[in-house]
Amino acid sequence: MEVLESPIDDPRWRELADTHPDAGPFHLPAWASLIADCYRFRAFALTVREGDEVLAGLPVVEVGARRARRWVSLPFTDSCAPLIRAGVAADEVFAAIEAHVLAAPVRGLEVRAALPAGAARHPVAAGYIHTLALPEDPSQLRPNKGHRNYRNQAVRKGVRVVRGRSPAELATFYRLHTLTRRRHGVPVQPRRFFDLLQQRLIAPGQGFVATASADGETLAAGVYLVHNRVLVAKYLGSDPSLPDKRAGYLIDWDSMVNGCAEGYHTLDLGRSDPDADGLRLYKSSWGAAEAPLTYTHISRTRPPADRGSGGGGIAAAVIRRAPVWVCRALGELFYRRAA
Repeated sequence: MEVLESPIDDPRWRELADTHPDAGPFHLPAWASLIADCYRFRAFALTVREGDEVLAGLPVVEVGARRARRWVSLPFTDSCAPLIRAGVAADEVFAAIEAHVLAAPVRGLEVRAALPAGAARHPVAAGYIHTLALPEDPSQLRPNKGHRNYRNQAVRKGVRVVRGRSPAELATFYRLHTLTRRRHGVPVQPRRFFDLLQQRLIAPGQGFVATASADGETLAAGVYLVHNRVLVAKYLGSDPSLPDKRAGYLIDWDSMVNGCAEGYHTLDLGRSDPDADGLRLYKSSWGAAEAPLTYTHISRTRPPADRGSGGGGIAAAVIRRAPVWVCRALGELFYRRAA
């Protein structure tokens, strides 16, 4: 087996990402390339080959500079496991990747998935991942009583959800997303990141914006990514200054019902930190299964023991009290270094 750092748009890697049964939206070349182009990183596919055939691979973004360079698969991504063709020995694939990483002039590779144990493979707890199996019949969805009540409240209050892919709908989402990030005391990613997301994934049909409105006011909006019958709830935003009409509940419910009707088998509700009890309860109350999420660092030295969201302390308090532009400005500085 030979391991190559292939261009992220290599047709052979694209074919694997397009057709592999375990591939999701984050395996698509467009996702890694938009991250790289937004933050001036290098994106490539680490491919395992025999001759011209790609047996396995994973998308990678190189972050940092000089002696601090490292590889991540992938930044701003909850989970992204290597893709291995059926019949290929996984142990040999992981051994080949490990040897390539240790020989490369980087600090290591962070794989956002659990890999089998190895001398240079260090597992790191990363919280929990939440997935909801979507039945063919939406009537088989089983949210708990509280979620059903909130969904029904939103309908009675005239909330309606529409889906679209236009730059205008993305702009509306970004305004609401910025307000939400500020409320949580966390910087927001630059507008250009979401513009690239709209151009490269949403507009071509690999995602959409769901917008909830009532009485002429836009209450909330979410960004979803789609690929290979998997639906990913990636971002959400709402306006805290408007009356609470449970619009976010209706956006989630609409995605589930339409996901069933459109043939998706899984709704990925994303990652939660271990101490995010409220968020974990919210997701499980829709009927989602919760599973521990482990990342694997391939490096000569052991990485930090855990991961945090970084949404606390003095910085968070400043962001909550500052104008919106401060949240955006800090995002310009923060996310390139946080990848």
